[in-house]
Amino acid sequence: MKSALFLSALIVISMPALVNAQAQDNGTARSKVKPARLIEFSGDREFLKESERLRVWRGEVGYRLEVDAAGTPTDCELTERFRMTYVNAKLCEVLLRTHSFEPAHDASGAAVESTYEGRLNFMEMREKD
Repeated sequence: MKSALFLSALIVISMPALVNAQAQDNGTARSKVKPARLIEFSGDREFLKESERLRVWRGEVGYRLEVDAAGTPTDCELTERFRMTYVNAKLCEVLLRTHSFEPAHDASGAAVESTYEGRLNFMEMREKD
């Protein structure tokens, strides 16, 4: 009885991953889009300075940038937001200003909007400095 319950729970847990993997390979437009490619992030020092000024005490900061068809970041969201909206906005300002991208391309080769996700590790940035 326990093994049957475990097996059914395992199937329920892994089913979304199987469906998602199949959807990615089914020839839809999403699977044929070449994502935006990061050309440069030049904001290590500026991000560290702003984080220190805002008293950010995390080991890493995850973020998501919306990138337009020209390769310019247009919107930013921190994946683990800070309680103060002001802190989120100020860190995003630095991220938007200091990233440059090659735009995403669809199957026909036309530039399209896309999303870029990244993480900044404070220890790695300090080692570079």
